[in-house]
Parts: sequence; structure tokens; C-alpha cells
Amino acid sequence: MFKTAKGRHIGRPEVLKRHFHGPIRFPGSDWQWWLADDESAHEAAQRMDHHLQGREKNRVTTLRERKGRSIFRLQGNQGDFFAKEIALKTLRKRLGAWLGVQNTLFGHDHGSAEVDNTLTLDRRTRQGLEVLCLGEYLRGGIPTRQLLIQPWLDGWIGLGDAFEAADEHGRHSLLYRMEALLKAMHDARICHLDINIDNLMVSTRDHETPLRAIDCAKMETQVTQPAVSTALQIGKMLRELYGRDEAGFAARYAQARAMQRRIAGREGDNDATDTLLALSLRYRLSKNLSRRKLVTASFINIDGPALEKRVRASSKNTDMPAIVWAHSHPAMSDEVPAYSGH
Repeated sequence: MFKTAKGRHIGRPEVLKRHFHGPIRFPGSDWQWWLADDESAHEAAQRMDHHLQGREKNRVTTLRERKGRSIFRLQGNQGDFFAKEIALKTLRKRLGAWLGVQNTLFGHDHGSAEVDNTLTLDRRTRQGLEVLCLGEYLRGGIPTRQLLIQPWLDGWIGLGDAFEAADEHGRHSLLYRMEALLKAMHDARICHLDINIDNLMVSTRDHETPLRAIDCAKMETQVTQPAVSTALQIGKMLRELYGRDEAGFAARYAQARAMQRRIAGREGDNDATDTLLALSLRYRLSKNLSRRKLVTASFINIDGPALEKRVRASSKNTDMPAIVWAHSHPAMSDEVPAYSGH
């Protein structure tokens, strides 16, 4: 049995009202739940709710607790579930979650934002993952904790693990499918700001199944510079897959440029994207460069040496040799063969 939490729609994000019904409450619970129109959503919410009340100890496993986020695996009758609990530590993030607003003031990584981003990615690309329900623990009508539940991807592993285990043919297939996903995000004007080798998932059962992107808390769904977004994502993914070995940098750069041309076309292949490909291949950019500002800018004017100086200020990048620039453009050998990808 459960009861509807009356009056809880007022002021709530449209994404919750548009994609879910509710909110509902289970007896004796301080949590309310928004449920998708899926028969497994009720089971998942109830199982997690019982766990939060201390009544479900054997079928919920805590996988990780870190930085205000807890990850769980729930055993279901027809399949398992993935759950992520998010602590909203500041008032501004609580208000952002309540209103469903994503910006610098209210934050970009609360549960309401992740639901919206996840559903937007899946709707536009069909390479995301559905959301079954969102739970909320309220104080004074404002959420202080949120809990996202999705299907468990049984038989899927991270791209990094798949790439490491694959032979040359298998790696070729993985790169081709990664490129297809990046193409889908380019066309959908989406930038996954936390894209990495663990957040792109690979099916171990069907080697032709498209990749899926997960963990969408940090994402921009209103990209105005899709070619820039693509360059940043290509560079990061190739860096994580191959490492930052200086000896292979020219080959990786040629590979990245070829991939950029196939995804973004001639208009998306220019000095700015070349510069960002080189920077993201060599350096970790997240701490010293706002990628969100770059991909949502009204126009792009990239100064490669100046950007490199900024990112090299990070202790994570000081060990890397500096890029050789020719008139603010990366100076690379034209003799390095480009990866064909086909």
C-alpha cells in the first residue's frame, strides 16, 4: 500500500511531472517517490524505501560511498536495479533540485538535473538509459537528499575494461561504436562533461550493440558549439584509452583529427577544434578550463598557447611536455597516417 503525497506538484520541475506519476509515499516512510510508467518502478522504489527504513537488508548492496553520493545494487524479481543517493549539502542545490534548475547559482549536479539530463540523452540519441524513479527526502518541503533508480546493466562493462581486453579487431569495433555515440551526441547538441572510459558502457553479449552513456549528472544539453564539444570529448576519450605517452602523441592527434572530420564535417574541422583536440589529448582540462562555457559560447576564439598555460597550472599536467605551436596552431607532422575508423 502507498498514498499519494498531496500538494507536492506545486513548483516542482516539469521533467518530474512530465515523465513520472506521483509523488507517492509508502507507509512509515519519510521519502516520497516519483515513478515512471513501468511495472518495475514500483518494485524498485518500494525495495529501496524499505532499505532506507532498515527493513530490507538482504537484497540491497552498498557498492560505494564517496563525496556525498552512495551507489547501491538492488535485487529485483525480474532484474536488478542501480540506485544512486545524492546528498544536497547546500541550500542553493536544494532549491535547484526543488525547482529543477541547472545553472551556476543552483548547481548542475543535483538529482532533478541528472534525471532531466539522462532522459534528454536517451530521447535524443537512444543511447542512454531510462530512469525508473526518483526518491526525495524533504525538509520544509525542500529535498535534502534525492535517490535515482535505473535498470541494472547486466552483461555490460565499461569501455576501458573492454578496450584493455580486446584484440586489434575488437578495439577497432569499440572505436567505431564510440565514434557513433559521439556522432549522435554531436547531432543532438549534447556534451557529456563527465565522459570517461567508465561512463561509456559496452555490451559483452552482442559486439554490434551501440554503446550507452551513463552518469549524466554533469552534462550540457543546450550546446551551441557542437564541433567544440566533439573535439573535447574525442580528445579525452582517446587520452584515457591510450594514455598520455609522448611517443604516440602525433599518431593520436592524427587519429583524433580524422574522427573529428567524420563526426563534425568540414565546418567542424578548423583551427579551434585542432587546438582543443591537442589540448584534451595531452592534458586534463576539467580543473582549469570551463568546458561548459566553451560549448555554450556564442562564438569561439581559441588562443592555444594561452589555454595551455592555464591548464598547465594544474599539478596533474605539469609533468607533460609542452605542445609545439605554429601561429597558435599545434605543429604536427603531416606524415602520420590518420586512423580510418572503417
